[in-house]
Amino acid sequence: MNKELLQNIVVLYVEDEPQIAQEVSYHLKKYIKGFYTATNGEEGKELFYKINPDIIITDIQMPKLNGLEMIKQINSNVPVIITTAYSDLEYFLTAIELNVNKFIIKPIDLIELVKAIQECIIKNNLQERFFEKDNLLKIINENVLVSITDANGIYMDASSAFYEFTGYNKEDFIGKSYEILKHEDTEESVYERLWNTINSGKVFQEEMKFKKKNAEEFICITTITPSFKDEKIVSYTTIRQDITDKKRLEQLTIEDDLTRLYNRRYFNKIITNELQRVKREKGYFSLLTLDIDYFKKYNDMYGHLKGDSALKSVAKVLKESTLRASDYVFRLGGEEFGVIFSNLNINESLEFSNLLIRKIFDENIEHLGNETTKRITVSAGLITLNYMYFEDEEKIYKYSDDALYKAKHSGKNRVVLSEKSK
Repeated sequence: MNKELLQNIVVLYVEDEPQIAQEVSYHLKKYIKGFYTATNGEEGKELFYKINPDIIITDIQMPKLNGLEMIKQINSNVPVIITTAYSDLEYFLTAIELNVNKFIIKPIDLIELVKAIQECIIKNNLQERFFEKDNLLKIINENVLVSITDANGIYMDASSAFYEFTGYNKEDFIGKSYEILKHEDTEESVYERLWNTINSGKVFQEEMKFKKKNAEEFICITTITPSFKDEKIVSYTTIRQDITDKKRLEQLTIEDDLTRLYNRRYFNKIITNELQRVKREKGYFSLLTLDIDYFKKYNDMYGHLKGDSALKSVAKVLKESTLRASDYVFRLGGEEFGVIFSNLNINESLEFSNLLIRKIFDENIEHLGNETTKRITVSAGLITLNYMYFEDEEKIYKYSDDALYKAKHSGKNRVVLSEKSK
């Protein structure tokens, strides 16, 4: 980062969404002393003539005057960076006509934005125009994952970058349904939400998982924009921003290294989120904590490698038995596991919990140190609460842990329901 270059420039930033404007301003003002903000195109135009900026950063869709119309009315050679969630090619083509220098797709990557600012300033000193029209179209084609479908979701065209990334070519892609990229893990409710949004003429944006031609999965921030003709939707333009590597790195921070279950840190986050969600939906919340019986004896008898294998086997059973989107399984530490689930009443939750410990029992993992069963078993404590009786996270965890303690001291290989359940 060339801090000296940034310190000496004047930037006009036009953004109508307060949260985005505040975040971008907070970070860029650390490096750019002459950083000015406006909340719409009219305000931006007035400020432009007052501060004479070296560069303009603007959103497209804004009240009073949109970003592209503002640029058109200003009619200046000042470099322009567009930040937008919209993927309609008409916007791109209009921007090209206005000699826009750079596109940043929302959500804004601040590092990418700073690089774009530096590139614009440097290149503007060397040449009157940053990109000719054909160069910008070429850059979009070679670098942006763009695809176009008709109103029924049949692919009509895509960028070279899209073909290279997904492994498809025009011959085996054009004319195919949008489902060709569909990942089997994606719930139907996601596509229902997608179609309801774009069929109503609105822009859809969400993280989605897809698969390439070779079945390799990838995750993108997916932005789909309808295109209209005579007030009818005739096509949809999709821009995908690949975040696969980023999501994998995030996954490493929330996963337990050994079992690949969620870790204790993520448990602390999810229990809060799920309590809030279930309260909004006026349902039931359940926390089941489980502990492998006589696990120290197991490690002493069979060694730590076998102990690790036993932990992974228990984790596998729990993960394969909790398939709903609202089910979460954690390794809380050592031989202790946790399961968060919802929308089952007390009796249903107890039945589900007993099913889990039976499945672990049925794995028949030898444990001669377990004098009763001669196999790996678990004890578990369950707390189930109706939304009207929620307490704070620490108390709920304690109720489950207390029930686990009772299970441990009343014969093991069982679930004990907390007396606080209601």
